[in-house]
Amino acid sequence: MRDEKPSQRASSLNRPIQTRAREVASSFISINPFFTVFLKPAHVLESYLAVPDMKGIFEKKEKYVHVKLQLGERSWNVKLLLSQRFSFGRLSAGWSLFASENELQPGDVCVFELISRDDPVFKVHVFKRQD
Repeated sequence: MRDEKPSQRASSLNRPIQTRAREVASSFISINPFFTVFLKPAHVLESYLAVPDMKGIFEKKEKYVHVKLQLGERSWNVKLLLSQRFSFGRLSAGWSLFASENELQPGDVCVFELISRDDPVFKVHVFKRQD
């Protein structure tokens, strides 16, 4: 008897620096593109969250894309700013409401899994900080 695993595994859109985020990213299995963020104090206090480059996911000619962040049965509308010059983007308008309503804290690790490209939806997986 063998273990049934997905035949394909999407690679992460980023390589987290923080050890716990790296561990979460390396054990996360999905056929969808995803990225991992270790939340720092500024991430939950500021009105934006820096995210990796979405090259190949969204057109670079756009300045921003409206996306949904889905957690459980709820979803939040958030603006994803796409950098024309840099290799990162930002979740902006709507991010602070999402962070607040989901009681995100510094030390939490979030995996953002792109489950729909047409009407962009990121399913968010939260791994609460370990004290």
